[in-house]
Amino acid sequence: MKKIYSLFAVAMISVAAIAQTTVTHTFTGGNATEVKSGTVDANVSYVTATGASAQFPTFYTAVPSAVRFYSDRNTGDGNSLTLTAVEGYEITALSFTSTGATYTPVVTFSSDGGAFAAMTKTGETFSVADLSATTLTFKNAHTGGTTNTQLRIPSFTVTYKAKVTMAVGDVNAKKVNLVKNTVVESNILFAAKADVQIVNMNGQVVKSASVNENTSLDVATLPKGIYVVTANLNGKAVSQKIIKK
Repeated sequence: MKKIYSLFAVAMISVAAIAQTTVTHTFTGGNATEVKSGTVDANVSYVTATGASAQFPTFYTAVPSAVRFYSDRNTGDGNSLTLTAVEGYEITALSFTSTGATYTPVVTFSSDGGAFAAMTKTGETFSVADLSATTLTFKNAHTGGTTNTQLRIPSFTVTYKAKVTMAVGDVNAKKVNLVKNTVVESNILFAAKADVQIVNMNGQVVKSASVNENTSLDVATLPKGIYVVTANLNGKAVSQKIIKK
């Protein structure tokens, strides 16, 4: 059977588990133990790197217990930690709080191997959000001065979600209609009664509503682009792509 691979001719789009998951990973271990890798949960793991420093990040039990990320003041290439999501998932946010104002050097991050940029710093908390990254690295980027500055963090919190996946549909497969007009200017016209969600290409739900057969839903305020309308019809998950003009 012939299959169509063009984005605008995809016959079926499936949106899997668009809800986001937030997990806090707390470091543990013996005193003065180097931290080289670890697992956050089944979908996210991490490894560390020394950078230009002579030592890996190291866990100390002294209260408050924390992992010390060492800096190299000459290069700014200090210890780093790289999070990796398993296939089909992406990291959307990361945050952590240092153990005190003394240990808050400049911290930078990189998504999917891109250029490093400074993490947002609020008091002693560092954060970055609105990402779509398979890998996310943060690094102690302290430079200058006469001494190195450690970053000491007891834990970090990572948020991730399943990616929006597009499945190639069989042109001869039986089609369940949810939406009557797939090219939309202001209103979506529905072919069935359902509780629907409209999802953008970042996997974010931008509108939810209960609709009836032959009724319309106003989407005039949505930006132009491609969206997925999802619902459950007679116990079956249904997804249809729309193009907002």
